[in-house]
Amino acid sequence: MNNHLRYITMAAGLLLSMSACRKAEIPSYATGNDIYFSVVRDYVTYDTTVVTFAYTPATTDTVVKLRISALGVPAGRERSVSYRVIDTAANAARARTQFELPASIAIPADSVNTYIPVVMHKTPDMTTRTFSITLQLEPNNDFQTRLQVLVKDKNNNRFTSLVRHVILVDNRLNKPDRWYDDFYGPFSGKKLTLMSKLLEIPIQELYTKITNADPGTTSFYANYLKTYLKEMEDAGTPVLEDDGTPMKLGKYMQ
Repeated sequence: MNNHLRYITMAAGLLLSMSACRKAEIPSYATGNDIYFSVVRDYVTYDTTVVTFAYTPATTDTVVKLRISALGVPAGRERSVSYRVIDTAANAARARTQFELPASIAIPADSVNTYIPVVMHKTPDMTTRTFSITLQLEPNNDFQTRLQVLVKDKNNNRFTSLVRHVILVDNRLNKPDRWYDDFYGPFSGKKLTLMSKLLEIPIQELYTKITNADPGTTSFYANYLKTYLKEMEDAGTPVLEDDGTPMKLGKYMQ
């Protein structure tokens, strides 16, 4: 029995010693003064943010704040953060026309976090193209950028960049999953926007309703649009698609 007690006591002491060593290792790593993008949604870190103006037609400008965090302890002074825009992509957004960035950013004294406010402007060509804004953190006298990636699945090469973040922005309305051409006719963003206005349902909510609609609800939505199109046609002001052709419904609404 005494031998067992001695063994248990020695094992417990060894575990406590190992635990203390592990805890002591964390501060030494965390004093590296590395910065990284900390864009987290629902407890998941992302290196891409998707923005669309399509769900809010009246909105012409929006701001996305990208969080930047620093390892180590807070400093008693303001620390500068360096970054650059990588605009080599074919779909790179145009500075000052489609987006604006602050001239400089810094992590305040006694803090380890700051944000890059990215101001985005809606432009007509966003209805047909998706544009990208790629931001890259850079080392400077205050910070390093050695914390490059977050490994999600090494075997399948799934990594999240911690020093580069991409914003994708457009103004395109995509076809809902259960858009029935036989009822609604060919899909167009203009038609969906019109339905949203007539039914007094926000576009994003209408997406969900159309996707989950039963046959009766689908018929109701299509008939509501049919009535309006007929009224406009009878008044001599037919509703036209963006290409100049009359807006049409599907074969079940003829």
